[in-house]
Amino acid sequence: MELLGGIQRVEHAIQTPVGDPAFGSRVSHAVAQLKAAFAVHVEQTEGPSGLYAEVVDDAPRLAPYLNTLVGDHRSVWTALDQLEGHLTDEHPPEAVRRDADRLIREVWQHRQRGADLLHEAYETDLGGET
Repeated sequence: MELLGGIQRVEHAIQTPVGDPAFGSRVSHAVAQLKAAFAVHVEQTEGPSGLYAEVVDDAPRLAPYLNTLVGDHRSVWTALDQLEGHLTDEHPPEAVRRDADRLIREVWQHRQRGADLLHEAYETDLGGET
């Protein structure tokens, strides 16, 4: 599953009316799918043969920015685990929805920072080339 699809599933699930008995199970299922998609994303980006290693090879000047993206990964994992815990602890649906909104925003921001970095690495003309 793709990260974008995981985000959209959580967005859709939290739109379930809070009084619907399926609210918790829908959100829980969507969060599990997002977590699986995020695990694939982290696997594809981090590590010696991941996307971030390629960026460092191709545009070493951007290496410091990769630390921010790796930090995002840790932060998103924490938010995912916290949201899963709230679903297990049966937090009020409004609180679950707030936590899910915050998580979605965090993942969207991470995706945007990653896209900006890739644009900087591969689309920016630094001049001096023929």
